[in-house]
Amino acid sequence: MELFYRVKTQFCTLSTYLLASIIPMVFSLIANPFFAKNMSPTDYATVGYYTAFNSLITPLVNFYLIHYYTKRFFELKKQELINFKATIFKLLIYFSIVLSILALLGLYIYCSILNKNSNIPFFPYALISVLSIPISGIYTLTLVDYKMQRDSKRFFKLSVFTGILALLIGLFLVVFLKYGALGKLSSILISNIIIFIYCLFINKNLFKEKFDKSIFKKSIIFCFPLVIASMLTFFSSGYDKVFLERVGNIVELGYYVVGVSIAGYINVFSNSINNTFQPDIYESVVKRNFIRCAKFIGLKLIIVFVIVFVFILLAPYIINILTAGRYIASTKYAIIISFSTITSMMYYSVSQVTVAMGYTKITLINKIIGSLFSLLIFSFFIKKWGAIGASWGVVLSFGILFIGNVLLLLIYDRRKIRIKIHNLKK
Repeated sequence: MELFYRVKTQFCTLSTYLLASIIPMVFSLIANPFFAKNMSPTDYATVGYYTAFNSLITPLVNFYLIHYYTKRFFELKKQELINFKATIFKLLIYFSIVLSILALLGLYIYCSILNKNSNIPFFPYALISVLSIPISGIYTLTLVDYKMQRDSKRFFKLSVFTGILALLIGLFLVVFLKYGALGKLSSILISNIIIFIYCLFINKNLFKEKFDKSIFKKSIIFCFPLVIASMLTFFSSGYDKVFLERVGNIVELGYYVVGVSIAGYINVFSNSINNTFQPDIYESVVKRNFIRCAKFIGLKLIIVFVIVFVFILLAPYIINILTAGRYIASTKYAIIISFSTITSMMYYSVSQVTVAMGYTKITLINKIIGSLFSLLIFSFFIKKWGAIGASWGVVLSFGILFIGNVLLLLIYDRRKIRIKIHNLKK
């Protein structure tokens, strides 16, 4: 009876998280043909180019503080957790603003000096894209707090509202005002500002709590390796677009971006699956119940594999409908990229376990090695096969990160066992 109750609870929670993602996705699918009719390949290339830098800039700006909050959630008592959350909350506002200025300066140096012959202008696209990031931190913290409390209803309401709000603003700016790439990027900024104000209001009591400098120091020490490691994800899920832009075929980049964005709808399901099982995985690791943890990871992979298989079968029809027949050439890219959902789920699942165990240095070392391999793969694949090579590069890069993480965990655990045996002999 207890097992039946647990399965029923997990299914209801998964359904809520799925709906929280599916409802905005359905509206996005309906709106996609309207965007496709009003955006050129160059518009898509511009949006894809600057959003590609998000995987590099976002970890720096938000400094992986959300993951530190997630790790400590089950380790702290109620009042300790409130104080801890208040400090993280303030850091995600003030510290993130400072870091976003540094990130914008770095992007300007790259675009104006190192890539000055680019066909994609820096202003205002880069400014809008970067400014959207620091104001999203407390929104993500709010969602994570709901998720860790297993409060799927409030998670559902906030997530759905945010998704639909951004979509409606985007339709207004792109379809009615004909702002193209500028409208698409601006819709994200405007919706983030609105949600930022809302999250400030519902969390206003956190400003009354004292800022704990010791938490700040500990968070920096814990998060720094993760920040560097996460920024290196750029070389597996962002560098492909930047490298393609440097090749110079902006139109082909536009088709590639469309394919990647449509394949990205699968991530709606994978993210929902992650949201459902993340508390259980972290709790299992904290309690050192690794068999239970492995079962949850295996279940996630089975579900994702089925979703990807269905997508591959329906991809030609889906893309024809979603792009109003304008971007059918992006089908091949979407099919290949869909495989990366499986390899990325494999990697991020093992990475979650690694972070929950406190082995942040393993994550950093793995990302450094994996990024070097990714650079080699993309350089070779894109030069030889263009956008097709970029697609397979994304799939393989996550696979390499997964294998590297597993190997480093095995090596580290064996080393710890040997040290313990050596100390016992003494």
